[in-house]
Amino acid sequence: MCIFEKNNSTLPDDDMHGLVIATDDTTEEDDTKLLEGRERRSSSHIDGDKSCSSKQLFEESLLASEESARQIRSGQAKQRFEKAVRREDRIAELEQKAALPRNEEHENIMSEAEVAELKGLLKVRENFEEQYDPLTFTKEHLEFKAMHNDALIALVRYCERTQSSSSLQQQYTKEVSNIFVLDGPDGGTTSALIDRGEFDANQCFVANRHILTCDALKLSGGGRLLEKNVVHATAAEALTMAADSANPGEGGALSNIDFRAYYFDGCGGFYPHIINMLSAALIREKFNVDKPIAVGYSLLGGNKNVVEKELAVSRALTIIARNRGMRMVHVLDDPVTYGISADIKKIGGSEGGGGGTFTTWHILEPER
Repeated sequence: MCIFEKNNSTLPDDDMHGLVIATDDTTEEDDTKLLEGRERRSSSHIDGDKSCSSKQLFEESLLASEESARQIRSGQAKQRFEKAVRREDRIAELEQKAALPRNEEHENIMSEAEVAELKGLLKVRENFEEQYDPLTFTKEHLEFKAMHNDALIALVRYCERTQSSSSLQQQYTKEVSNIFVLDGPDGGTTSALIDRGEFDANQCFVANRHILTCDALKLSGGGRLLEKNVVHATAAEALTMAADSANPGEGGALSNIDFRAYYFDGCGGFYPHIINMLSAALIREKFNVDKPIAVGYSLLGGNKNVVEKELAVSRALTIIARNRGMRMVHVLDDPVTYGISADIKKIGGSEGGGGGTFTTWHILEPER
């Protein structure tokens, strides 16, 4: 296996929100600062310098932001879990107290402050419950999701064929393809992979911040996945590498698994979340530069500013691919080549009458 090691130690430190603020406007302002004191040249040369500098600054910002984010993500999931446990313990304590029989000596077992505290804790618990409800999906949206599940299956098979056909990669013809997806409690995507794609359940991995969804996806809860393949965490937390390479155990639960494909669901229209997940999954020091990778993502409200959002994600993914010595390909520009139906659409039916969903796919492949 051809392993490529990347050293980003020379990248500048940056705020973890660099992905959000690294817009064309801010990078142009930074370019102006970089150009101060330089010898004045023709306007065409200056414009060229500003364009190159802008791209370089954005790339450095993206890579450095991931380094900063790892410091935060490494303990984030653990802290949220511990906080949830404390919250549930306190709810149980207060509910037990509220259930005690009243008597003449203790007419009000709970104080007004405790009643208010219990209501507040229950409200917080509701905020962390799964909002994903497949029963609200329209027929058009279900058909849209099914078509893109089929696209994921086709892309995994395409990547397998592409790698195994290389004369330098014959030893990988039997490599198991691990697939990471974000899925809801109905297990729609993982079921498609297992049933229609004929992948083994052991190849499918999911992360979800909702504990009830995690339980529903596991075999023990009536789902299709192994216990170890379902992680109670956000995608970025589950996939992020350890901030200190000397302590790999401090990384996310799935950070050391070599994935063939990723599917990220933004669960909203805020594209920086997608970039954050892509960075956590794909920016790393060691990787197989010869291994093609399929990447897909969805954003809700697909009809609003979709061109700008897709451009921002594509720009970030191009930088990530280049950092790996690879190139990024827009799959849906020519879906048939990848075994995907020519009828596939990027924007599909609305969920419960809301805005459409935007979904697209990319391949990261070796730069030949």
